[in-house]
Amino acid sequence: MNKNILLENIELRKVPILSDEVVKSRYDKGWSYSNVYSLKPLRDIYLISSYSERKSLGSITQNLRTSAEKCYNDWNERKVLEYINALKNFKLIGNDLKIIPKTGFEKKEITSLLTTEDLEIFKNIFFSYFRFKEISSWFIKPIPEIHKNFEEFQSIDYIVGSSPLYYFSLNNRFTNSFLTTIDNPKVLYQIDESMSHLMRFWDVYLKWGTTLNLLEKFNLQSVGYKVGSVKEISIAYFIKPFERFDLINFIESNFKGRHIRIPDLILEIIKKYRFSVEAIKDYLISEIKVQDRLTYERTSEIFLIKGKTTSKNQKDATYLYPTLQDNYLSHIILRK
Repeated sequence: MNKNILLENIELRKVPILSDEVVKSRYDKGWSYSNVYSLKPLRDIYLISSYSERKSLGSITQNLRTSAEKCYNDWNERKVLEYINALKNFKLIGNDLKIIPKTGFEKKEITSLLTTEDLEIFKNIFFSYFRFKEISSWFIKPIPEIHKNFEEFQSIDYIVGSSPLYYFSLNNRFTNSFLTTIDNPKVLYQIDESMSHLMRFWDVYLKWGTTLNLLEKFNLQSVGYKVGSVKEISIAYFIKPFERFDLINFIESNFKGRHIRIPDLILEIIKKYRFSVEAIKDYLISEIKVQDRLTYERTSEIFLIKGKTTSKNQKDATYLYPTLQDNYLSHIILRK
């Protein structure tokens, strides 16, 4: 299996996205890319808007800064306005800054943690707001024929009928390139170079999807994939509910040898089933414990994180390695 992804003689296509002109005529919206990464401030600003008698940017900002949440002490009107505009885009408040009844969060203290009910509202936004839905349609296939019907898709369509996307940055500081397969890809999908706002919104989309446990994403460095032997590439996919499968049969069908690196095995399982990484790791451990034909090799954390100084890089390095009795497992071995 060649893990060096070459982009020579590959067809280039633009990812389908609605233009600002179409958005204006279809949705009566100007700026529709809400670059808000954090969910709790979005809920809290909604709550303050619902409590405030004076509906103004200044009063909402002041109430937020004087709340019991210390993290809001230095928020300014410009930052609050970005969240207010997002609430307008998501149809939780109107242009008059009044909440739209029966659409948003129940009244509670803004110091409270996000509840299950809060997260369900955010999930509904993720699956209903048209800019999120557009990008979700790429996981079914990033082509115009699919995109023209993106408003018809529901959450079940993504969870059941989508595929992984592989993304990276090509000659840009932001993610702008996508592959639907890393096994001899034929088409490279790209965001138009003039649409840096869409490139940034991809990160917002991933943050929402992973925070809500709808998407899984990770860097493919642990499994050795690179674009042109230099650029890193990552995978993102909609998580399917876990179902048991015949692990030994899967190994024999997808690997020639009996000594298999576990990160490689996890990636192959994801490509076929799209289960979460944690669910797969738990299943591997449970099968190792009960299957006589399965054993394993350990590795040390020091070896995995060698040379990696940041917590993010260390997490990436160990992400695809399950643990058993406080040891990382590097290989699964299939006995004859």
